[in-house]
Amino acid sequence: MKAFFEATPQQKALAKIGREMMDYSEEYGKIHGLKGVTEDGLRTLNELSHVGNMLTKYGALYGTKLKDFSEADMELITKFMQKKVDIERK
Repeated sequence: MKAFFEATPQQKALAKIGREMMDYSEEYGKIHGLKGVTEDGLRTLNELSHVGNMLTKYGALYGTKLKDFSEADMELITKFMQKKVDIERK
């Protein structure tokens, strides 16, 4: 019998994507360097971390709900999954 608080396969998949988003944001500077990254580029990296964190908590008791994601958040998730996230540089 499945435990009441156990994450569903879909929640686990979203959490995995969220961790990948946070890892990408964290490692971007180490891999590509931050020299030349614009304010908008840094904002995108911060949003990746923020939205990724939200995904790791999706569906958990007192966690993130669908209504907590803005249209921009959903677009960022889609772009990330399609590997089309653009980090603006000078």
